[in-house]
Amino acid sequence: MTQTVANSASVPEFNADSVRVGISNGMKPSSEKSFFNFATVAPMSRAAYEAARTFMDDFYQYGPPEVLYRYDSLADNMAAEAARLINCAPAEITYLKNTTEGIIIASEALPLGCGDEVLVLGNEYPANLLPWLRKRHDGVTVKVITGSDNEAAFRRLLESISPQTRAISMSSAQRYDGFMPNLALLSERCRDQGIFLVIDAVQHIGARAIDVAKTPVDILVCGGQKYLRAGLGIGFMYVSQNVLPALRDSRVGIRSMEHFDENSYVLRNTAARFQDGTQNMAGLAALNASLREINAIGMDAIEQKNLAILQGIKAILREYKIDFIDHGMCQSNIVSLRTADPSALANFLMERGVYIKAIQDVTRVSFIHESKLEDVEVMARHLHEFLHAGRNCIRSGSLGKPETAERRTGMKRPKLSSPLPTT
Repeated sequence: MTQTVANSASVPEFNADSVRVGISNGMKPSSEKSFFNFATVAPMSRAAYEAARTFMDDFYQYGPPEVLYRYDSLADNMAAEAARLINCAPAEITYLKNTTEGIIIASEALPLGCGDEVLVLGNEYPANLLPWLRKRHDGVTVKVITGSDNEAAFRRLLESISPQTRAISMSSAQRYDGFMPNLALLSERCRDQGIFLVIDAVQHIGARAIDVAKTPVDILVCGGQKYLRAGLGIGFMYVSQNVLPALRDSRVGIRSMEHFDENSYVLRNTAARFQDGTQNMAGLAALNASLREINAIGMDAIEQKNLAILQGIKAILREYKIDFIDHGMCQSNIVSLRTADPSALANFLMERGVYIKAIQDVTRVSFIHESKLEDVEVMARHLHEFLHAGRNCIRSGSLGKPETAERRTGMKRPKLSSPLPTT
């Protein structure tokens, strides 16, 4: 009898270099950049990076189930930190993949039907526009208030409220020019007229304080990749306990359940009802660390530092006669320069190690409380060089030696207070 022997498959030796994703030589590390593009994607904070790396090291070295048990409380810890930041109950907080996911959840969960009206601004980021446009398939009227002047558009939005208006969704800080609408006024109008209020706060949280107890909203969403500096693919959502009973079962998964069997289910009566399955544990670790660091410093202190930097940036731009959109105190950590060729200017600056963002017809400068006015001075000098070279991509005044604010008006540029405490 012939004996058949199965040959064992040979397993090739693992070569980490063959799968490693790396950055080519020649790119500047974050520490060497004059970075003013936090309103797009910010460099990760040290605290967030260390927390995510610690989880990944633990998960690789020790693995499940012990590591999963050890980190099982992360979602609750993050909810407690986010609740402290915006002044709500931890039960009103859950995690998100990104801002878009939160707006999609809001658009599907709110009890909107045929004949109901939703108001949105046309100059929003698509995340706060597209999910609402899809509701037209359900017979919902979606009124888009157009125009790049966000301040004027906000006034028109308030004037457009009608008896049919059931929901308003907008950013509490606009990505185009940093305009911050009167959220207290909008909240009051919505409360008085029974309108659901959905807020995209991704350009707000971490730059300005927000208190949902003093300024009620129904749903607030925030990705972690901007001023929270928590990395990609993680964020949080606030859902008011007052609105929870009215929301539809738009998402069901093992983590959204209070209990279930083969015939029925009962959703959790907290914001966690919008969780689903496997969690982004590394992202949760990073977001939790980022929120904890902000709370340790204090959002009021961060806001005051940001306001001082904002005034300093405006003063420098005026010295160099660079035209920008100014919303006074109703402005977040965004200053948009009026440009004829935003991409050319952004590329010119990037070649010199200064990073800003071309967006529509403006070039956007965005910063955090750790940004330095010395770097703004460098950026302004490069802008002046760009103009002096005759590229004519910014509408400006004289191309000669810039006139200082002190020489022109007798006013000194605002000085910043001492650095914020570290954690």
